[in-house]
Amino acid sequence: MTHQQEAPWTCSVCGACAARWSTDPLPIEFREGTYYASGFTYEHCDACGESLVAAADIDRVQFAAVEAARADLGWLTSDDIHAMRHELGLRQSDLERQLGVGTGTVGRWERGTALQSRMADNFMRLLWAHPELCVDAGLIVREGRGPYRKRD
Repeated sequence: MTHQQEAPWTCSVCGACAARWSTDPLPIEFREGTYYASGFTYEHCDACGESLVAAADIDRVQFAAVEAARADLGWLTSDDIHAMRHELGLRQSDLERQLGVGTGTVGRWERGTALQSRMADNFMRLLWAHPELCVDAGLIVREGRGPYRKRD
C-alpha cells in the first residue's frame, strides 16, 4: 500500500468512495475479547467498516494485539514461554506433546502470532513451577517418587 492516495477513494471491498488512511488503534478479536494494535497506518472504509492492513504489517499487528491481550489477561508473554521451555530443556515439539497442541503451535506462541488458551497458560505455569510433571519418553517423573510408567 502506498500512502499517496488522497481520501476518500474507492473501497476495494464494497466499492463505495469512502476509503481513507487511518492510524486509529486496530481492533483484533480473540476468544477472550477484542484487543487493539496501535502504531500502524492502514486503509479503512467508513462505508463498510473494513480495514485493510499491508501484508508486510500483518505479523507486527498480530504481535501487538497478542501482547496487549496477554498483558490484560496476565498471561505468559512470548519471552516467558520461550524461557520456560528452555529452562525445562524442552524442544517446541516436546512442549506441544506435553500440552496436547498441534505442530507449530508453541512456535506461534513464542513469535507472538497466536494467543495461547487459558488452559495452556495455566498448564505451562504448572510445568514451569513443577518440572517433575514433564512427561518424557513415556515416563512420568516425580521428584523423590519416580519414575513411573505412564498408564495406558
